Amino acid sequence: MLIRTKENTFLVRFQDGRERSFIKGTTLLEIMDLDRPPESRTIVLAKVNNRIRSLHNRIDENCRIEWLTVRTMEGIRAYQQTLCLVLIKAVQELYPKHRLLIDHSLGKGLYCEFKNGRSTNRTMIRRIEKRMRQIIRNDEPIQPVEMTRTAFGEYLRKKAGELTGEERTHITVFRCGNATEYLGYPLFPSTGKLKAFGLRAWPPGMILRFSEETNFDRLSAFTKPKNLFRVFNETRKWENILHIESTAEINRAAEFGALSDLIKIAEGFHEKKIAAIADAITRRSRKLRVVLIAGPSSSGKTTFAKRLSIQLRVNGLVPLALSTDDYFMDNEKAPRDALGNPDFESIHTLDIPRFNADHLALKQGRNVHLPRFDFKTGKRIPGPHVQIGKDSPVLIEGLHALNESLTTLIPSKNKFKVYVSALTQLNISDSLRVSTSDVRLIRRLVRDSLFRNHSASFTLSTWQQVRAGEEKYIFPFQEEADVIFNSSLMYEPSILRGFVQPLLEKVPGNSPAYPEAQRMLEFLFFFKPVPSTEVLSNSILREFIGGSSFEY
Repeated sequence: MLIRTKENTFLVRFQDGRERSFIKGTTLLEIMDLDRPPESRTIVLAKVNNRIRSLHNRIDENCRIEWLTVRTMEGIRAYQQTLCLVLIKAVQELYPKHRLLIDHSLGKGLYCEFKNGRSTNRTMIRRIEKRMRQIIRNDEPIQPVEMTRTAFGEYLRKKAGELTGEERTHITVFRCGNATEYLGYPLFPSTGKLKAFGLRAWPPGMILRFSEETNFDRLSAFTKPKNLFRVFNETRKWENILHIESTAEINRAAEFGALSDLIKIAEGFHEKKIAAIADAITRRSRKLRVVLIAGPSSSGKTTFAKRLSIQLRVNGLVPLALSTDDYFMDNEKAPRDALGNPDFESIHTLDIPRFNADHLALKQGRNVHLPRFDFKTGKRIPGPHVQIGKDSPVLIEGLHALNESLTTLIPSKNKFKVYVSALTQLNISDSLRVSTSDVRLIRRLVRDSLFRNHSASFTLSTWQQVRAGEEKYIFPFQEEADVIFNSSLMYEPSILRGFVQPLLEKVPGNSPAYPEAQRMLEFLFFFKPVPSTEVLSNSILREFIGGSSFEY
């Protein structure tokens, strides 16, 4: 039995202020068992000196520990990634000749398929789900495995991925039985803490469904995102034609000077899709009064609206573009969120009566003095005077443009609805996707720094509130759109890394946003940084990095 001495012990200060000493080398899981916090049954991770750690981590020095339950943002992410490992293990055991691709988010889950082209069927899915439930009931241990940079690079190459730069000397992967995977986040200590989940057939693959974030014993509601899946599938087929399956191909294109062509092709694809949307609007122009353009934060709605306006003018129409952002109330008058800040995610932050009055006046052919919202001062200021012809379409873009409560005075037959989102279709490896929300977040980090005077700490700290607003006010309307435009650009993380990495590295170690900043940095290290000089002046990406040929 090891005798406690001053030299072989360390001191832990817990979140509630208590202090307790432990023998060096004690794991977080052992500390939790000895400390017995009241929420221990739901604890899945820990913050050690403000860094996210798996409960397997051994502690050797004085530190501050904050326990994280499955109901925290960090716990939810760990739950989802741990469930992915269980799925991978089940598939490897049952269908060892098939490569499983965890492809993209879809509804409240992840779309997965076999890479060899084999379609799943209900019998296969039932077998996989049954095996997953056995793994969870067995409470099988999940162990971290630390790899050198060289070993991890070889591991990724086998899985069609690639690590760039010299930032990391060691990387941690996780093993459950014979399944070893890098999933970009610390995982649960064992499978038994996983609760509700489900597998749903979605030809040619399946959807791994998650539990509700507020009730882990119950599956989240499922709505059929047919339009969204069609756009994801279209993008995947297009990238396959270009032989772009993962970040590795993007990095090689950057290394060998071929990225310039990929940038032009990606931008050409955008232009072709925007022109097709303009043609669809033109065919209905006699009945249309408004074109409504909505989507979540940092989707590039403003630039899309400007480029759509150009294509409509090519077709002989003279549109006017309005942004609902310009109808935000002054900050001091806006409704507040739970923290007392202006709730920009709520439709009630908009001056809806003023918006409708201005729109009605425009359609009557009157001269209207539009407002502009200054995000740096948080106030609405006078904008331009405009007047349009009776048959000119009005393009309305903003977070809430598809919400019927914004345009109740306009009949549905007179509306054309466009949903814009950055539906990223890249994977780092077969088991690790590039999250669509992460790409939008790095766009927002850059834009907020350059044009809204916000630090990375501020943007990161408000992102979960933004995401909650999207879930409530935006995503429910996406399937009602006449068309969905995918604003993602396969090359953009390589461009954005040079802008956002310095911002993330400035987040202080004691900031509440520090753990998320570190996670985003780890994600960015899979992309070779590329100068922005090749980005076209009318690109949607220019809305975030500057240098656009459009005025905003």
